[in-house]
Amino acid sequence: MRSKRKILCHSLAILFISSAVSCLPANAAEPQGKQPAPAASAQQSAKVPADRKITPGGAELYAKAPEPLTVAQCAQCHSSVFSKIKSDGGRHQIHCQDCHQQFHSYSPVKNNWNEIMPKCSQCHTEPHGPKFPNCMTCHVIPHTPLNVPLNDLLAKECGNCHTGPSSELTQNPSAHTQQGCTACHHTKHGNIPSCMECHEPHIPDQPLEACKSCHPVHRPLQIAYEPGSEATCGACHEKVYKTWTASPSKHSGVACAKCHPKHGQLPQCTNCHTQPHDPKMLAKFPRCLDCHIDAHNPPVNK
Repeated sequence: MRSKRKILCHSLAILFISSAVSCLPANAAEPQGKQPAPAASAQQSAKVPADRKITPGGAELYAKAPEPLTVAQCAQCHSSVFSKIKSDGGRHQIHCQDCHQQFHSYSPVKNNWNEIMPKCSQCHTEPHGPKFPNCMTCHVIPHTPLNVPLNDLLAKECGNCHTGPSSELTQNPSAHTQQGCTACHHTKHGNIPSCMECHEPHIPDQPLEACKSCHPVHRPLQIAYEPGSEATCGACHEKVYKTWTASPSKHSGVACAKCHPKHGQLPQCTNCHTQPHDPKMLAKFPRCLDCHIDAHNPPVNK
């Protein structure tokens, strides 16, 4: 009986203590003098290194929508592209965003280069016809579209666009007809060579313009020249040139091309002179040069 009473007392004591503890505040069970650990700061929770500085900002930094970048702003990073367009951009000297509608979005993981790069077809639709569907075959750098390196495709298809020179070479056979286009127009498309790469000049320091004024390059044997090229004529026709320049006659003031509009052409005196003598003299001397001897130095009336 005594042992049962003892067990009952112990049970009541345990129940009383448990009830008392449950009524205490949550921090009452903490040992005296020991405070709870403070909550971690936002910077500590993000695990930012101690030496990393974050510029204070906030929502106001993102309140205003950004304006499109200017060409000069793009050039701050893409300086080499800017220089190429500035020097050889041609009609591609436009706003960057006109072509690059997506930028700074390349991802090596996605490998999306072809997706974000602009397409020539955004502006151009077969400018050279269906034989040249791939623009980048010739215009390898879109920022310098007129800088077209020579390649096999161009060498075979010159006449597709340049029908005039091709026809001239065919219809006017010469040594130039036997040469392929790339023999002269080497290095790049549109290259204009110097005639002196293959030909010796007629006179020392002869300018290239003098060659082309007489010899149309795609029909070089059809020589035509203009007043002012007398020194060039004299390089071949030395004796005639000396006689002509030394003559006291009015003919010395007439340019070679005035009487000889085409190379090798012998003019008639009557092209310039009307009937100078009476019919009886003309009947006896029908040829002007029977008396006037040399057209480049005719006798002078004194």
